[in-house]
Amino acid sequence: MHGDTETIWEMLEEPAPSGCEGVQDLYSWSLNYNAGKGPFSLYLDLIGWSDEEMGEPLYSLTDANLGYLELAKLACALTEYADRPHNVREYVDALMTAEAGA
Repeated sequence: MHGDTETIWEMLEEPAPSGCEGVQDLYSWSLNYNAGKGPFSLYLDLIGWSDEEMGEPLYSLTDANLGYLELAKLACALTEYADRPHNVREYVDALMTAEAGA
């Protein structure tokens, strides 16, 4: 899907794989937030990524401050995950690997 040497910025500049466009959009929008405060952190918790990869949730619901736009983007990304969980998980893994290398 994506090369191991690809940076997060390269991944965000190119079109997302089919069925992962909403995930890419949610990730990009979440860059407007401090780490752990954005909707992508909540997304990682909801799809089980953070528990499996980190052993704990990333998002604090007590600090939740998501508006209608963030919730709409979150809903789109969750729908993509429901439709194609393996493809989306592969893309999320690639995003998080690229982010770690940034």
